[in-house]
Amino acid sequence: MQRFDAVNQMWPNVATAIETETLLVNQPVEETLQYRVIPVNKTGAGTASDVVRVVL
Repeated sequence: MQRFDAVNQMWPNVATAIETETLLVNQPVEETLQYRVIPVNKTGAGTASDVVRVVL
């Protein structure tokens, strides 16, 4: 899972999961955050998911 870093205009990884869900902790609050998922299997990385925007 990646979260958009608006300052550096990058998508750094914030979590890795083997299951279909994960729990993120210590995320910034009171600002709009953007997340996406990049699927990976033995053949490599797939296409990024649609972006989800949230405010915590």
